[in-house]
Amino acid sequence: MKPLTLPLLSAALFCTPWCIAQANEPIHQQSLQWLNKPYRVGEAEQCMNWTRKVLKAACGEQFASLETQTPWDKHLLGEDDQLLPEHADSLASEEFGIRLSRIEDLQPGDLVFLHNTYGNWAEGVITHVGIAVGEGQYIHRMTSNQGLVKIQPIPGQSFNGAIRLKAELCPGN
Repeated sequence: MKPLTLPLLSAALFCTPWCIAQANEPIHQQSLQWLNKPYRVGEAEQCMNWTRKVLKAACGEQFASLETQTPWDKHLLGEDDQLLPEHADSLASEEFGIRLSRIEDLQPGDLVFLHNTYGNWAEGVITHVGIAVGEGQYIHRMTSNQGLVKIQPIPGQSFNGAIRLKAELCPGN
């Protein structure tokens, strides 16, 4: 009996993590350029604007306005709440990639979403975003420290999930 071989399938299976890592690497590298630098000092709630600046530099202009109308926390929002590109949940959707639910599964360049980090929101509403850097840490633009970009451990109590962006969202990298 002749053994069954599937070289194309094997190559595709081994390429998938590599391809994803390649797409994430420019995001990771762009984010690290901001370490310990200020971003819009004195302006609150700038985490998504900083994240979008990194994504635009790494992946292209589509990240200036790319947003979902169905973030995974939509069911928790009020009927009058608007969905806008500057909101932390604007990229929290499987339409942009694979949703990850465990901090241990994150790779550098994945988008990290936190809930209930400030404000009077319903339990579970995404209020903060940053970029995974590995080993359970992320880089993010903090409001509480006058707008500096820092690397810190991802807080497990407010971790809401992450998105590993589709490779085609970061073309040419």
